[in-house]
Amino acid sequence: MVGIILVSHGPYAEALYESLKMIYGEQDKIETINFKIGESIDDLRKKIDLAKKRLQTEEVLIFVDIIGGSPYNVSSLEINDKVNVITGFNMPMILEILSRRNEKLSVVSSIAKNAGKNGIVDVHEKLYERLNKFCD
Repeated sequence: MVGIILVSHGPYAEALYESLKMIYGEQDKIETINFKIGESIDDLRKKIDLAKKRLQTEEVLIFVDIIGGSPYNVSSLEINDKVNVITGFNMPMILEILSRRNEKLSVVSSIAKNAGKNGIVDVHEKLYERLNKFCD
């Protein structure tokens, strides 16, 4: 199973996981890390190392909130054949992979990336498309 670590500036990672539990229930092998004001890069690195150890999985997918921030910079140093990092995490991407974590890390990463993109919808535009199809 691919372990998941959600890392964010502030409480976003933990809040998103709490929301996921409302839909999917408690999940195994998911860790959240909130990078707080006043914490150092070393503090964050230690938190990520501890989270990886607690997961006890062969492969780990680390989700970070934004590219270029401290969570991204520290997590990116972890990338290897068994660890990947994806930026810009959102609820659709995490929901989509929860039932697919027994697949290879590369497959789970691809599913997450596509689900994240597909989860962004301009509702007005979507309704307009449907209306046009209905009128044709």
